[in-house]
Amino acid sequence: MGTQSGDADVIVIGGGIAGVAAALRLKDRGLEPLVLEAESRVGGRMTTDRVNGFVIDRGVTLLGNGFVRMRSLVRRLGLSPLVGTGSFSVGIQDAAGCRGYRSGRFEDLLFDRGISLRTRVACLRFGFDLLRHHRALVHGRSILTGSLDGEDARTYFRRIGGEEVFERIFRPGLNGPVGGSVETSSRVILMQVIWNLLVRGQWTLADGVDRIPETMASQVRVVTEARVLHVEQRPKGVQVEAEVKGKQQTLRARAVIFAIPGQLVPELCPQLPADLRELLSRTQYSRIANAAVALSNPPSVPYAGYAFTPDVVPGAEIEMEHLRAPNRCPEGAGMAGVFLWNTPEFCRLDANDESVKQQACEIVEQTFPECRGKVLFVHLVRWNIGIAQFPPGRLREMTALRKRLAAWDFPFDLCGDYLDGLSSEGALRTGEESADRMAVKLAK
Repeated sequence: MGTQSGDADVIVIGGGIAGVAAALRLKDRGLEPLVLEAESRVGGRMTTDRVNGFVIDRGVTLLGNGFVRMRSLVRRLGLSPLVGTGSFSVGIQDAAGCRGYRSGRFEDLLFDRGISLRTRVACLRFGFDLLRHHRALVHGRSILTGSLDGEDARTYFRRIGGEEVFERIFRPGLNGPVGGSVETSSRVILMQVIWNLLVRGQWTLADGVDRIPETMASQVRVVTEARVLHVEQRPKGVQVEAEVKGKQQTLRARAVIFAIPGQLVPELCPQLPADLRELLSRTQYSRIANAAVALSNPPSVPYAGYAFTPDVVPGAEIEMEHLRAPNRCPEGAGMAGVFLWNTPEFCRLDANDESVKQQACEIVEQTFPECRGKVLFVHLVRWNIGIAQFPPGRLREMTALRKRLAAWDFPFDLCGDYLDGLSSEGALRTGEESADRMAVKLAK
């Protein structure tokens, strides 16, 4: 199928995992895609930095065993030899000490003598809810979560008598993965994270997760350093104004897929219906920073992750990257990834880079005193658009939007994690879905 004198059949705006997935699926469907990525490389929050022999995944590190589309792509791309088992065992520190929980071992909760019998009963009920709704908890299937999306996580645990397990375990343990707002997130988000990462187990790539989007992008046409300024529907297709490597360009295509955070779309495309622009403008992401603290000699610790109750260390968690994923550090060295977010009491992210790095070092040394004097360097990654936020009802709105997109006759479509949940798998699937929808539209 030709491009009919345009620059492409479909221009995909955004080269994160959703965008490159959309482009690859469009190519599979016989269409000619063109990906425009504002940064100098593809991958978005699925990128990797390599510094002094350390492999630092900037955002995504672990992939769930239930991520079937991601695993299928890895096989297709010839990356299977790099697949290794990940670890998400976590130690939670409060004023009384440190308690440990292993990935895939729900019994660690049930037999925890540090929590009350009432709380253990609530854990049983929670486990039953996970099993009962497991089909809806697979990332990419959030269209099945409507019945679960009516209350926030804290309210849900109060209702089942699990206030203690929420405040002492799930709130500190999962605040980082949900962007520092676990108490206000829909309960389905918490259930998805627990089901996909803790119950099902994880995997990763030995050489960094960026190998997946980079290899996908090598099979389609991609232009980096291409910042889109305006998108407009024309009688014979779509016109895109962009600044490509500092020079203004006009590109034409039959259609456009927006693979960028939803709140950025309305400004680029004012022609979208007013109600859709309003809906997209309410998309929210957390701010978060990842400070990778490289250590010449890592501490001997039993858990891959360390979380804290607010009275111990507010607004932070530590992930021991050399334990969480293979081949991340030179021989004998280690790396503590310190994830930081703002709290009502501590505006951690508003400090300058050196101050944030210092905060990260202090948290590592406070938690592991034997690391004093062992810090080689700190590599800081800031995400002003970090983790998508889903208060109760937001997933229902996104489900309705995805159904609406399937019935559209406009030459526009949308994809991204904000349509499905907190995972690279969900983002990937929304990209493939948008490509399938667009292929059907253009075939008509």
